[in-house]
Amino acid sequence: MYTRGQFAIIGKVGRKALRLYDEEGLLVPVAVNGENGYHYYDKSQLATLEKIKKLRKIGLSLFEIKQILEGKADEKELVGIKIKEMDLHLKEVKEFISSDKKEKSELNFLEPDIQSIEPCHCLFIAENVELENLGMSVGKLYEKAAREGLNVRGSHFVIYENLSDEEDFSMKTCLPVSDCKIDETIEVKEKDCVHINFKDGFSKVGNAHVLIKDYAENHNLKLADKAYEVYNKDMTVDVYYPIR
Repeated sequence: MYTRGQFAIIGKVGRKALRLYDEEGLLVPVAVNGENGYHYYDKSQLATLEKIKKLRKIGLSLFEIKQILEGKADEKELVGIKIKEMDLHLKEVKEFISSDKKEKSELNFLEPDIQSIEPCHCLFIAENVELENLGMSVGKLYEKAAREGLNVRGSHFVIYENLSDEEDFSMKTCLPVSDCKIDETIEVKEKDCVHINFKDGFSKVGNAHVLIKDYAENHNLKLADKAYEVYNKDMTVDVYYPIR
């Protein structure tokens, strides 16, 4: 067997990474010395470590990798989704390099409409954080849904509240579920919202918010101090602003 330090050297990975993989249940040491607290790995775990490293390199989250290792998710399907995300990112880079006149003219063809958000019960994580942590939050929600035996019934989304108040601004990450049997959920429903289905990628979705604000101003609509971003499997984002 190998200590954590030895295993880190052999596997060409940092000890902090091994500690994280242990905490997240991806790569748990085969033994722990009760006297000195040393963690030990065996040679057979090197293959698992290599798989984790390869999947991390293409951008899969720790939650997604854990699902693959435990046989709860299809590796080809998740890798395929990641390839689509990478292709979309490459497209965004190419568009950034090209003139932004074209981008502005394309945005002019996007016209908001009025839609409702269907009532749903959601698991949620209440937080006031940056969007960089969204993937981790979504992973935790899917894990909780599986643990509680709940069926996911739609795309995950974010609710931004108190947009005009710097102190009270907040963000909730939500996952719609059915057959709800637990108390840690919120009900979401909005009757009339200014809405856009945005197809130009997550990194540019701010443009959708600008278009909705302009639309509301031009049509004398008063918007609530709240916004929704729904992240769809086809890589589009539905943005909603409730009308007061």
